Amino acid sequence: MVFESNDKKDSKNWLSIPIIFVISLIFTFFGKLGWFTNISNTIGYICDPIYITSSNAANTIKDFFGTLTEISEFRAEFNEMKLKIAEYEIQNIEYQQLRKENGDLKEQLDLANKGNTYVEASVLDHIETDSMIINKGLDDGIVKGDIVVIGNSFIGIIIDAGQYTSKVRLPISKSSFLEVYIESAGDSSQNILSKAVASGSSDGIKIENISMNSDVQNGDTVIVNDSKVGEHLILGKVVGLSEDPATTTRSGYVSPIVDYYDLVNVFVRIENVD
Repeated sequence: MVFESNDKKDSKNWLSIPIIFVISLIFTFFGKLGWFTNISNTIGYICDPIYITSSNAANTIKDFFGTLTEISEFRAEFNEMKLKIAEYEIQNIEYQQLRKENGDLKEQLDLANKGNTYVEASVLDHIETDSMIINKGLDDGIVKGDIVVIGNSFIGIIIDAGQYTSKVRLPISKSSFLEVYIESAGDSSQNILSKAVASGSSDGIKIENISMNSDVQNGDTVIVNDSKVGEHLILGKVVGLSEDPATTTRSGYVSPIVDYYDLVNVFVRIENVD
């Protein structure tokens, strides 16, 4: 039985050879006649639009994914640029702080009065808009009553000294009361135009008791001349001066020479003046 099966397989294999040969002759004959050319042209005519449509779709998909890739790369570059800009801004802020600190220190060293000792301090916080906390205290020789300045500008008075920090009362505080005088801003002779009183309020620093007969004008300089301070320091400029002729004195406000809320560093004169 096994031999019979093998004989059948061999006969089928031999039979396939002439069949393939005949089919080859038929295809060759039809090819000579040009029949397959017509068939291929017909198939090409049908398939070409499909090919073109498919090709266009493939190109569109390729362009779409290419655009997505470009957008992704652009976002990565944009994010990297934002990080660099943020770094530059931080560096610029640090530079500005160092520059301001250096300027304040130079101004303090240039003071005419070299007999006083100053402690440089950093502003930590503001309290209720009329006081601020600095990072120096009793351990640095600071005591209650010491004067806080920047150069020849009056900033405030130490009202509470802790071991490591101190509280400064600013001129805008309702508890602040200072004797002052006013000099003409445009007069180099520094003649005193009028004495006055500066006090803190919810509206700012008020200045009152200005002589009605004085030539005080808006923009004139207000100088602290108070026993609590002990030396002449600039408070600010006169603004909002009243013009009521029915009163015996004039009043207005003082625009501080510095913005207290922008202060980074201050100097404390460690000499308690009674």
